[in-house]
Amino acid sequence: MHDAKVKTVLVTGANGFIGSRLCALLTATGYTVRILCRETSDLTLLKDIPYSKTIGDLTQPESLSRAVSDVDYVIHLAGLIKAKDEATFFKVNQHGTLALLNAVKNNNLELKKFVLVSSVAAAGPAKGTPRKENDPPQPLTTYGRSKLAGEEAVKPFYDLFPITVVRPPAVYGPGDRAIFTLFDIVNKGFRPYMGGGHNRVQMVYVDDLTRGIKMAMESERSAGEAYFMAEAESHSTREMMDIIGRLLDKKGIGITIPLRLLNVIAFISETFFRIIGRSPLFSREKVRELTVDWELDVSKAREHLDFETAVDFTNGARETIDWYRREGWLK
Repeated sequence: MHDAKVKTVLVTGANGFIGSRLCALLTATGYTVRILCRETSDLTLLKDIPYSKTIGDLTQPESLSRAVSDVDYVIHLAGLIKAKDEATFFKVNQHGTLALLNAVKNNNLELKKFVLVSSVAAAGPAKGTPRKENDPPQPLTTYGRSKLAGEEAVKPFYDLFPITVVRPPAVYGPGDRAIFTLFDIVNKGFRPYMGGGHNRVQMVYVDDLTRGIKMAMESERSAGEAYFMAEAESHSTREMMDIIGRLLDKKGIGITIPLRLLNVIAFISETFFRIIGRSPLFSREKVRELTVDWELDVSKAREHLDFETAVDFTNGARETIDWYRREGWLK
């Protein structure tokens, strides 16, 4: 058995952008970290972080028993955000989650907390007012439906061990590659306003999110609950590009791209990537996702966990830009 004074956390998806920052936070605050990874996983982002590893795969349930044995907590971050077809999304985001839960059920019923990191995509966009956690889910995309299916998978296990669901929106910060594209486009002097750019979104800085995940893990009150974790203030996508442009000292050319044209571009992308058997870089689902409101009521996390973000978008974008420049991503 591990030292009873030192709690061990199993983190799936530990080698990714969010996972590596979470592991750094956990080890810095006295936890021992175990990661679940494949033989071929790139662990570069974990190079300066102490951890032990167990080789396994969410799609191979028999490989998970050793990973979940003798740990105090499980934080399940791993999942697919891109896939070539619907079946692949559900294989990982739903069935992989279920496999991990069953591994805990069969090997570690003394677990103190299982934290599923889901997504606001599982809940769906706002419809006139900020979305609350108990609003009926209305996911827009296959990804969102697969994440909701992952949330549904945990429900039969609520009576066996404590479970908490965290639903972050788009996450950004130093080292992020997904939202780097937005910073890069603005840096090149363009501001593409998709569908007008008036839709409103709430973001979360990566270190705020990892702190919130840790708080959800440690809280007894969070058992059986789901939480949105995001900056309280929303911004239109136009406003965000203006903030980024100001921080970069780039004026930029604003280009409004009508929805009809976006859907034509997305259809062409889907067709091309279907022919070559890969997941599309741009799709009609992505168009819908990028042009609707993602406003969230974050009061529940504040009331239950005393969680509030410390970094607003302006300061977070500044930190992110400084990192991109230091690493040579932005010239």
